[in-house]
Amino acid sequence: MHDDRDEGGDSDPTDHPESTDPSSTTVRHNWRKSGRPSVAIVGAVAAANNRETTGLPPLQETIEADALNALFDGQSSSVAVSFQYADTDVSVTGDGSIEVRVDGHSRESE
Repeated sequence: MHDDRDEGGDSDPTDHPESTDPSSTTVRHNWRKSGRPSVAIVGAVAAANNRETTGLPPLQETIEADALNALFDGQSSSVAVSFQYADTDVSVTGDGSIEVRVDGHSRESE
């Protein structure tokens, strides 16, 4: 387990529980390490759900991935986008931060 100061130095997402609720998990990742936010989002959501990326619905069905990448390409760190994808809450910022919140109560069982 890493501390909350993790700046995404690893290329893999890292779990960071935000609360004492054992059914809720937050994963943080730095998309700047992968170059494209859309790719990093899918990886972070897969890690948060303990699934392979191929087991997730296409991101394109939730948000326009090319537009998302273009929005963050060279933009200031004040840009932020939040949306729901694959039963998670995703927040992405221009400084490279991705936060994926998984609420175990709302996830469907496989």
